[in-house]
Amino acid sequence: MDDIDNLEKLAKLRDRNILNEEEYVSLKQAIISRHVDYKGGAKSGVAYVVLGWLLGLFGVHNYYAGYTRKATIQLLITLFSGFLCFIPLVFVQVWAIAEICLINKDAADVPFREDVSLVKILRIAAVAFYIVLYFLSFLGMYGNPEPQPSNPPAAFTQLPPQGRPAFMLVP
Repeated sequence: MDDIDNLEKLAKLRDRNILNEEEYVSLKQAIISRHVDYKGGAKSGVAYVVLGWLLGLFGVHNYYAGYTRKATIQLLITLFSGFLCFIPLVFVQVWAIAEICLINKDAADVPFREDVSLVKILRIAAVAFYIVLYFLSFLGMYGNPEPQPSNPPAAFTQLPPQGRPAFMLVP
């Protein structure tokens, strides 16, 4: 809203003959270009990292940054990975994590905007999250070598004696 107010003030200054037409046009162009540069152009680095972290399997972060070919490949691999027992999902996830850690520009070669330290913290958190996730998955598959007994202990298989209930509720 400040830019609109500034344009109105500029128009009033021109109407009062405080600014000539050339000064008015140059100041107006400066305000408009500042507004266009702020709203458009660079993509958010935080959004790119969060999309890669949460929806990286589908290539959403690459669609956001304008890398449509890579995004389409990631999406197709994810959609058709069921035919290969979902093993390609691991590779696509590692690919997405590598991209959110290494890519700092969009497809138009414009650097991401945002605070670099926040993006770095999110990248570290995403990598740590997936390291823990894969470690716990590996531990769940191979972490318990002892087989579980197929028969429950005898204490759980005994029935109460006939003729009286196991528990008696007294009102």
